[in-house]
Order: sequence, then structure tokens, then C-alpha cells
Amino acid sequence: MKNTKNSVVQKGNDKLKKSEVPNLKISKIGIVARDYRELNGNSDFSKNIIEILDYLDSKGCDSVLFSLFTLLKNNSLKIETLEKFKNIKTVFVEEFEFNEGVRVVTGYKVYNNHANKWRVKKFTQKFGTLEYTKKFNNEIITPFIEEVKEERIMGNCVVLLCGETNIVKYSKKTKMVEDPFDFIKQIPSTTEIILNPVHDKMTRFEMKLKRQFLSMDDRIVVSVWNKGKTFSNGKTRDGINPPWTVYLNGEEIQIKKESIKLQNNTSKIDVGILDVKNELRKK
Repeated sequence: MKNTKNSVVQKGNDKLKKSEVPNLKISKIGIVARDYRELNGNSDFSKNIIEILDYLDSKGCDSVLFSLFTLLKNNSLKIETLEKFKNIKTVFVEEFEFNEGVRVVTGYKVYNNHANKWRVKKFTQKFGTLEYTKKFNNEIITPFIEEVKEERIMGNCVVLLCGETNIVKYSKKTKMVEDPFDFIKQIPSTTEIILNPVHDKMTRFEMKLKRQFLSMDDRIVVSVWNKGKTFSNGKTRDGINPPWTVYLNGEEIQIKKESIKLQNNTSKIDVGILDVKNELRKK
């Protein structure tokens, strides 16, 4: 296995059980990213996650979306053991482990506090890029769309992991984004938010266009990623902007970084807050 800290390897193929799917009503969401070049005690969010959640809870957030590679699987911190927050009801995280220096994804989890008890829903990323073959469509795309409809549409939000936003296609011929699988038609109008946590910053121009496309018809698309991915020349992709984008009807919503002071002030963590209710009211 290639020894690189920035590689992504998927592990397992857990399908979310068809038990009760949370009926979320997200109105204010915290967005959290980190620099994943930090290792040892800062290999994940665990050292700061309680402070981050407490801060966002104090700001009235009902949900928190972390960038991927969120928590090491065998870390002693377990979100389901945390006390009930005043406002936070839902936390979105990805668990991973290290295997010969490579980050290996073990599952994505949605923690939802219902009746004073944390319940957990789990699924995995299904693809990063598309192959336009009949076999790929039958074995990957069709089951993925069914999973989205049955398990990932949770009240007013739906989760697309990393490159799953490639479900829509940029056409070089028309220079427009198209929806070859009629994916958008599967999303009800009551689903106002697409949450798109990402591993690394995506720099290809098509990704911005795809997020804008997915945000049409009064829908918000929130993407957040880790800082630290480098180009072949060793320079980072980070740039000067925050490690997230938010679009509504194709227009970008600027979300500033919060001035949050963490006890572990050596850790490079960025926090933003999106007032979903307020933004949708403006549309």
C-alpha cells in the first residue's frame, strides 16, 4: 500500500439499516474544518471537539458538519456518550484509521439526539468519479440513488459524501452541468439542504459548477474540506478563503470564520456558522 498521508482508502460497505431515519429540521449549522497535516495528538478533531461543540451550542447551532477524516475510530471519545446539548441535535462525522500511514475510512456517522438519547446512522461513500458504463450504472448508481432516497434524505437535508456530487455531469459539449441520472428529481422540495463534507479541497473548475447546479430551486449546498492537500510542487491547495463553500440558487453565500479560541491553540481549526433559516428567508 502506498505510504502517503493524503491518500483516501474506503473500507467496508456498510449499508444503512432501514430503521427510523431522522426527520431533521436544520436551521443553524456549524461548519468545521482542520489542517490534516497535523499528526500525533492532532491527528483528528478529538482534542478539540468538545470545545467546538460547546462553542457552537452556545451560538444556537442545532447541527454541526465536520470535514471528513473527523475522528479516529478507536479514539476514546465517543459522541454517543456526550451529554445532551442545549441546542445541538445532530452531529455529522466520518471515522477513519491509519493503515501503514494511509487514512482508511471506516464509516460515516450521523449522530442525532432524539428523546435525550443519541442515535447513530451509518453509511459509506459509494464513488468519487463516474464511469459511464452499463455495469457501473446497474451496480453503483442505481443502488446509490435508492440509498439516497430511502436512507440519506433526513428531513430537510440530504448527505452527499465528497465526490458523490459527481452524480451530475459537466458537459464539454454544452459547457453546462447536466443530470444524466435524473438525480435531482429524486430529491423532494422539502429537502432544502445538501450537506457535502469533503476530504480535500477540489480545485477543478467543474466542482464549483456542480455545486452551483445542485443548489438551484431554492436549495443550499454546503461543502467543507480539510486543509493541507498539496499540489505536485509541494504547495498547498488551501488559498486564502475559508475551507468551505455555500451556494443557494447558484449564488455563493460568504461564511466568515468565527473567532474561537481553543485550549489546544496549536491546532489549525476553522469554524463557521450558517444560518439556514435566515438565508432561505432571503431567497
